[in-house]
Amino acid sequence: MTTKAQGTGPHGGGRKKPATDSLGRRTTGRGARARRIISIVGNTVGTVALVLGLATVFSVLALTVRGKSISSALPEDIGGATTLMFPAVMALVSMIALFFGQYAARGRWGTGKDSRFSSGSVTVLLRPISVGWHAALLALALVVWGLVALGPVVLDVQGRIAAEDYSEALGEMWFTANAYGALSGALAAMIGVSLVKKLTYNRSLQRHASSIQDGSPSQLRWRSVSHIWRTEIGIAAVAGIALGLAPLIAHLGSLTEALPFVAVGVALLAGAIAMALNAWRSGLPVERVESYT
Repeated sequence: MTTKAQGTGPHGGGRKKPATDSLGRRTTGRGARARRIISIVGNTVGTVALVLGLATVFSVLALTVRGKSISSALPEDIGGATTLMFPAVMALVSMIALFFGQYAARGRWGTGKDSRFSSGSVTVLLRPISVGWHAALLALALVVWGLVALGPVVLDVQGRIAAEDYSEALGEMWFTANAYGALSGALAAMIGVSLVKKLTYNRSLQRHASSIQDGSPSQLRWRSVSHIWRTEIGIAAVAGIALGLAPLIAHLGSLTEALPFVAVGVALLAGAIAMALNAWRSGLPVERVESYT
């Protein structure tokens, strides 16, 4: 949505103010063009990197399940280390590129002074994605985790893995399942807790707005812990790693070894959800992202 307003010139004549979007950003001029370029480049690079990373993970699993090592397909990659690390590098590239791409498309940067920090703070008003898209991302992360972490377990139980015991191929397969099962589990938990926060935050903030005292110890603590640092998302990531690895540990080790991972994962995930449900106590809109410089 764009808005236009009339202004008064120095000689009393009417003058149109520049058109702006819902975030108050100008829709024309160099700044708008720069945002469009950053958005297109960032989102394109991020998406391509993510697809390449996922394709590599599934290719490695498909190859090693058949009993072939990475070096058998890529002789120059002795031991398969380069190929095994490639998806992680692509995930990092994707995260950075999408960060800039999405913030250019949906965010407005600004600075605000905070008396507790001489350097002030950096703020971003971020137009959130829809609940439907958010749920779709959660479903995608869960599907990837299921294919990467549970797929090899199911195939092994069914006796459909051709790789021999203690072979290079088998080691590469289980490394891929563990490493990227943990990563996809972390992402799924982070997206899930973020969705809980999105669904409840503003409604709770409106309901309890009168009970929030701006500048009180409680308000400042929640602002720092949950609004600025997004601690619940970090806790959710650790929970996702623990829960994501639990089936693999139960299969490769024992149920007894997996139980602590389940217990820790469930406890941390419950704590992250509880923090997300109480993050409204910061008194700030969930769309406002803030960090200290």
